[in-house]
Amino acid sequence: MLRRFVATLVVLVLAAGLAIVAWPQVLDLQRAPVAALAVSFRGAAVLAAVGVAVVLTAVGLVVHRIRRFLGVVSLVLIGFAVAVTGVLLSRGIGAPDVPVAERYDLTVLSWNTLGDSVPAQTIAAAARDNRATVVTLPETTGDRARQVAAALERDGLRYRVFSSSQQAGVPARSTSLLVRDSLGDYRQVEGVGDTHSVPSLVVEPAAGQNAPRIVAVHTLAPYALDPVGWRADLRWAAARCSGRNVLMAGDFNATVDHLAGLGRGTGQLSTCRDGALATRNAAVGTWPTSMPALIGTPIDHVLATPNWRFTGFRVLADEDAAGSDHRPVLARLRPAG
Repeated sequence: MLRRFVATLVVLVLAAGLAIVAWPQVLDLQRAPVAALAVSFRGAAVLAAVGVAVVLTAVGLVVHRIRRFLGVVSLVLIGFAVAVTGVLLSRGIGAPDVPVAERYDLTVLSWNTLGDSVPAQTIAAAARDNRATVVTLPETTGDRARQVAAALERDGLRYRVFSSSQQAGVPARSTSLLVRDSLGDYRQVEGVGDTHSVPSLVVEPAAGQNAPRIVAVHTLAPYALDPVGWRADLRWAAARCSGRNVLMAGDFNATVDHLAGLGRGTGQLSTCRDGALATRNAAVGTWPTSMPALIGTPIDHVLATPNWRFTGFRVLADEDAAGSDHRPVLARLRPAG
């Protein structure tokens, strides 16, 4: 009797824990300690659950005395894998077609370059080949960003460079932004606060210009036992996305699960919508490049307010050998209406 009670309790605790990992939003735990990390790698979790279920089933075929218990645990794991796979499929495992840019379209390239580890020519080529209007570069110094702009200018493309650093001599604590001259005159905004430890920056168009405010984001990662700073960074980003015409991109160290509750719906941050989710690419991982994209975690985003419509989005998996541990993401947007 005691053995049956313990077995039942183990199964119930396991099922409850896996249910929270599958959909932590039901208890508002998506940004809670432990749960925030557990929900980050959905693709890897599916593979792990299936692998453990197969092993337990094989053990049960040999050890008859605990066959029923192992069988029930395996069914719970398979149920979890099916549920999480359903979530991934609903978010999109890749619809990478990006249409040719029209006259008023904007193209955003975002790439965490791992502290200047990606050569300037490589970044410039990605921006040039994809006709980027805006390039957000977390962990890229101002010097490297200016090298990128110089390389693009040799191709006849002019960009204004903005940069912010929280520690001189440490490239990983810098964030840079390139804005193409065709978008108009921009200035860096001061007095809006910043993210912790790794910087973000905000630029806005000159008065009278009908162009978006642009936010280049880099938040802390939720590695701490209680990731208070990470949660504060996400709230800072949400506050920056409360305007009528905002474009935001960068390394959020957060999936669309983590953004839940910070906006009006799934994949929203305040009034901004996530481009990957809008185009069925939100299950394609951007970090780390050492993992296949469908196993990694999608933490690099492009978001925009509803006056913009996403016409295409792509995770650039062909840049895995460029030097960064992040894949760049590309989004094309068109004025709505």
